[in-house]
Amino acid sequence: MYRHRIGLAFALVALLALTASAQRDAGAKARGDFSFYARSGYSHVNAAHDHASHYEDYLGDSASVSPRVVRMSGSTIGHHLDLTQQNVDAMREHFVAQDDAESIATLDTIDDHLADARKHHATAQALAAGSPADPAQARKSVQSLQDSLEQVRDLQQSILDRHDVTLQPAPAE
Repeated sequence: MYRHRIGLAFALVALLALTASAQRDAGAKARGDFSFYARSGYSHVNAAHDHASHYEDYLGDSASVSPRVVRMSGSTIGHHLDLTQQNVDAMREHFVAQDDAESIATLDTIDDHLADARKHHATAQALAAGSPADPAQARKSVQSLQDSLEQVRDLQQSILDRHDVTLQPAPAE
């Protein structure tokens, strides 16, 4: 019976430890979690924008569209949009905990522009896949995608500036 109680106590402690580790701990700010999410989100939106720029150039230079390029561009841009959203969501948790209404409002606007970017991306992909012999329409959607990503990038920069986060971490001494 004594062993049973010890086993039950260990199971309870393990369960409590798992629950506690699933939540954001008090040291998150000191470790720089917010800075990581802010920098990482900015990097991913830049990567999406850069790839969209390459894709837009390709669509402008090509008489027809390769299905392989459509798939690769779709996957890459979509991946960076997803990662941008994950970092925005993590920043939102930070700002909710800090009760920072101004930054939360900025993130709401970022969410709107990310939704627009996803819409333009999906349209470009559908147009390029549906009519590969006419890339001009897909190119217009990619240009709109880039415009939305520029808005996200500008808003993320305003958050970085407001919270004194530089894009490059300080070198270790």
